[in-house]
Amino acid sequence: MRDSNKNPASFVIIYNNIDADVKKDSDLDEAVKKYNGLLNALSSGVIMIDKQGKMLACNKSGFEILGLPEHDILGQYMTCKHIKAIKIDGSEFPLEQFPAVVSIQTGFPQRNVIIGLQKEGKETVWVSINSEAIIKPGEFEPYAAVASFSDITPFIKSEIELLKSNERFRYVSNVTTDAIWDFDLQSNQIYRSEAFEKLSGYSSDEIGSNLNWWLDKIHPEDQASVKYKLENSLLKGEEQWSDEYRFVYQDGSYKYIRDSAIIIYDKGKAIRMIGAICDISEETILKQQLADEQKKRQREITRATIRAQEQEKANISRELHDNVNQIIMSAKLYMETAKNCPDDKDALLETAIKYQMMAMQEIRKLSKSLNAEAIRQTSIKESISDIVYNLRELQKISVLVHIDEYVDSKLCETARLNVFRIIQEQTNNIIKYASATIVEIKLLKADDGAVLIVKDNGVGFDTAKAPTSSGIGFTNMKSRTIILDGKLKVDSAPGKGCELIITFPIGKPIVQS
Repeated sequence: MRDSNKNPASFVIIYNNIDADVKKDSDLDEAVKKYNGLLNALSSGVIMIDKQGKMLACNKSGFEILGLPEHDILGQYMTCKHIKAIKIDGSEFPLEQFPAVVSIQTGFPQRNVIIGLQKEGKETVWVSINSEAIIKPGEFEPYAAVASFSDITPFIKSEIELLKSNERFRYVSNVTTDAIWDFDLQSNQIYRSEAFEKLSGYSSDEIGSNLNWWLDKIHPEDQASVKYKLENSLLKGEEQWSDEYRFVYQDGSYKYIRDSAIIIYDKGKAIRMIGAICDISEETILKQQLADEQKKRQREITRATIRAQEQEKANISRELHDNVNQIIMSAKLYMETAKNCPDDKDALLETAIKYQMMAMQEIRKLSKSLNAEAIRQTSIKESISDIVYNLRELQKISVLVHIDEYVDSKLCETARLNVFRIIQEQTNNIIKYASATIVEIKLLKADDGAVLIVKDNGVGFDTAKAPTSSGIGFTNMKSRTIILDGKLKVDSAPGKGCELIITFPIGKPIVQS
């Protein structure tokens, strides 16, 4: 305070206690530290954006997820030159649709908005964003917004791969004739491609999406078997399942179906099956026709075999009666005569012995011709020696024989037996019907194997009027040609003899029939 001369005379000291204010500032600093610590501890990114689109604050996770330093984020506008925002389909994400922008403009929160953040030379980072508007007390318009975002890149990548997989699945479904299906075992829902509609005739509205619809369409006689095989495959943990069954089409007809699938497991539990259906009706019918034809042919072969056996028995009986029996009777006659003619006894007995030897030789020849095992183990040239002898000596037919030693050595036992039987059958036919004077028997090497030729100069026949396939002997030769995996051809004409030609491979195993 001053006196009258305005000189300082005294002073007044006034003081205030500001401990409370200092404490408040300290508490505020502590709260800010705790708040920042809490934000930085979050795994989600948090960022504050003002009304002009400027980024004011960002936590540690936010910098890490965005992959940018502070100076490229704080104080910068959202239209950041370092990052391009895209939608899930790859198109650009408009700024006005950003969650924080929408919250500032409308005051409403935004939830789970997915945005892709692209940086040059870097992999796209996918984030899910939530935003809230910030409004000052007493005011109605937001002045800023807070956005939180999480890195969902692994999830989005798997979703994109799934979309690509589904797209590939759709393309495959469109280009294949098979009806592809996808069965979710957990929901019991089955997806079927459009090819199934074309295949079965059912419209999409008629096709049920569960397993029961499919089972009901299977032929009643096949249902139990199909269901058992499917359940058994799942129970055993098999990776594949397939079956063939009859399935009723929309027109009411049953078609033969081949159904195949792979089974997908998760921790040992079957969760999905992906398969394809194809119509095999035509294939099945052809197989059945082939099987019926084979059965029919087998019956014909069996009948022919039985007839041949009966014919063989008749031939043996006739041979024994007409030949061997007559020789034995002649020997007996000479022995009886020797009893009554002591003077000529030695000569008569010697003749009787000759006839007995002839009978033994004929029986031996007959036995040899019937012994398949002996024929198998003997060369063709040696095994047909009796046939050639019979033609030359007994039938007075000139015989020309040419057997290639290489071909003969390459024949397996089964082939050797069948070649012998064919020669035997055809020479018997020549003796009975041809009235031939010359016979040629050839076994030669051909380009792709061997060729057997049996030719005569007999009366011949018209192959058109007298089909060779109707005779038992020809049926037998044809059956043996099939066993040889060969081809049979007969050339003949009236007055021009007959030529039997059989070509067949050599040097490979033959299944004995």
